[in-house]
Amino acid sequence: MTKKLLCLLKATLVLSVFSLCLVNCGGKDEPDPGPNGGGSTTEIKVTLPSSVDVVKGEDCKIEGENTLQTSDLVYLIEGGTITSCAVTEADAAHFAFRLPADFKGGNYRFDVKRGDRRVQFGTITINMVERKIEILPGTTIYGVVESAEGPIAGVVVSDGVETVQTDDNGVYQLKSEKESGYVFISVPGGYECALDGVFPDHYRTLVSAKDVPENQSFTLKKVDQSNYKVLFLGDMHLADRAKGGTASNMDNTQFKGVAKDINNYVQSNGGSKIYAITLGDMTWDLYWYDRNFDLSDYKEFFNEQVKGLPVYHTIGNHDNDMNAIGQFKAKNPFAVTIAPPYYSFNIGDVHYVVLDNIDCSKYVGGGDSNRKNQVAGKIYSPQFSWLAKDLSYVDKSTPVIITMHVPVYSDSKPGEFSARTYSPEVLAAVEGYNVHFVTGHTHRNYNALPGNKGVGNVYEHNVGAICSDWWWSGAVTPGCLMAPDGTPAGYAVWDITGKDFKYAYKCAGKDENFQFRSYDLNEISFSSSDVEGLNSTMAAKFAAKIADYTGQKKNEVLLNVWNYNTRWTITVTTADGKALDVRHVSAYDPLHIAANVLKRWKGSPTSEPIGSTTKDHHFFKVTAPDADTDLIITVKDEFGRTYTENMQRPKAFGTDAYKIEIK
Repeated sequence: MTKKLLCLLKATLVLSVFSLCLVNCGGKDEPDPGPNGGGSTTEIKVTLPSSVDVVKGEDCKIEGENTLQTSDLVYLIEGGTITSCAVTEADAAHFAFRLPADFKGGNYRFDVKRGDRRVQFGTITINMVERKIEILPGTTIYGVVESAEGPIAGVVVSDGVETVQTDDNGVYQLKSEKESGYVFISVPGGYECALDGVFPDHYRTLVSAKDVPENQSFTLKKVDQSNYKVLFLGDMHLADRAKGGTASNMDNTQFKGVAKDINNYVQSNGGSKIYAITLGDMTWDLYWYDRNFDLSDYKEFFNEQVKGLPVYHTIGNHDNDMNAIGQFKAKNPFAVTIAPPYYSFNIGDVHYVVLDNIDCSKYVGGGDSNRKNQVAGKIYSPQFSWLAKDLSYVDKSTPVIITMHVPVYSDSKPGEFSARTYSPEVLAAVEGYNVHFVTGHTHRNYNALPGNKGVGNVYEHNVGAICSDWWWSGAVTPGCLMAPDGTPAGYAVWDITGKDFKYAYKCAGKDENFQFRSYDLNEISFSSSDVEGLNSTMAAKFAAKIADYTGQKKNEVLLNVWNYNTRWTITVTTADGKALDVRHVSAYDPLHIAANVLKRWKGSPTSEPIGSTTKDHHFFKVTAPDADTDLIITVKDEFGRTYTENMQRPKAFGTDAYKIEIK
């Protein structure tokens, strides 16, 4: 059975909240494939529940009408393996059978062997537990959260609607309608869950009908999280576009280099606990179908490439099924394969919340055109109700980091921001908490801080994309993978000690001290003849992008400080110590124009290609005394870390001069 078919079957289970519960009185009579096949039919009746809890070391006991005999055998079948179990007790109201000492719980086909016949009765989930739980009236999901040290009290458990905590015995009982099809734990600080590769095992898809109680238990590992790092990974847009040889240096190929950089960073910081959180758009919904590269392929590929750290995931607008009808079906592939669309967890003394602000409730199917029905930036119901319950367990002195795909704020000009259409709702929902939003979507870097014009009492860190400009600059100009704002491909790195943060942006292929680029504008000259054959609209757009770079000799130097915020300071002096006036400006990054636009616009596009250079606001200009004066550039972030360049002028410009080898 193929991986895709398995994922499809799993999705079908969640969509219907499938149940094999209650009675199959006659069973399906099939010949025993062994040497004693054939023979007469014997009537066997069994009441088979969808799941049963079995205390380790004890027999499996099932209540209900049956006609089993102690001479019968129970066959439990999973993945082609048959476990034969002797029936140890049997009367009209119950029966029991003995499990092997090393038996692992799971979902099994249930057959009964009597004489020379074997009868199939459906499937059963057998949960191996340390102790039986007395299920309370109305409970539909229950379980134990524990570690090697014992049960863990106070763990928050939710189905995305209802929320409860584990008791002193680590037991939770949830009265769930099972509408989401899953249950998750908010992993407590000081613990980690098991991993599927690098994907945390912090949730379970449900298998029983909504009125049938089922056991979903979690085992965690106790760890020290007093000091750790978190990597925030922006948009990846992995789509395997190199299939067919049409774009051999596109997404998956280039991502391997970024993945090596992540792995090298993890290995070089081996003494630190390191986690990662994606910020959405790991995939590209169009290519789920055009390239047969969907979320299950992404998970397999990502697990092959990235090693050594747990990676939590945020859903993006391109991670929804564009052929789906309605919210649930659009989100279901993500929920089945990757994670719940929204959830929370804790690392050390910090509470993390992952929200889904891509509303697909108006999806009507139809493929690529269906995406026009998407509302990007809108947090749909019941997230606000769930969020209020989740935060009710969080002390307001606890820092809260919220990831979601679409940003809260737009940056309109240097140092000024405006809330997006649906942002007031989420800002009201977190009022009174110390909140840092970390977002993606824009493929750019910017930071909004309390006190900035248009910003409330929260922080937002919009992180540049792993794929930069959808991988284009790196494909057409190898070594120059960068976002439309000139930010080199990379990811955010946060150092967290207790409740204190330090954050930076790390460029792939460089260390964390590489925080800006300088351009000697005397050495940059573009002209309209660089891209000929454009229509009037495109010619005007190109002219706007190159207006500051047409060969004027003004002795100006441009700085791109991609992770700048208003608490940073930038000073520029001449070699003899004379301070120059530093002006905060908006600009188009000239290196991105050279690496992307000059190459991709030569085909005379009639509209602006995706990933073209954009005007951005983390730029600074100084005017030097002349063309030959060397400069000392000093950039200092809010944490006192200093980044310096002794700029030798004239400084040559060109894609070869600025290349970064990512390996």
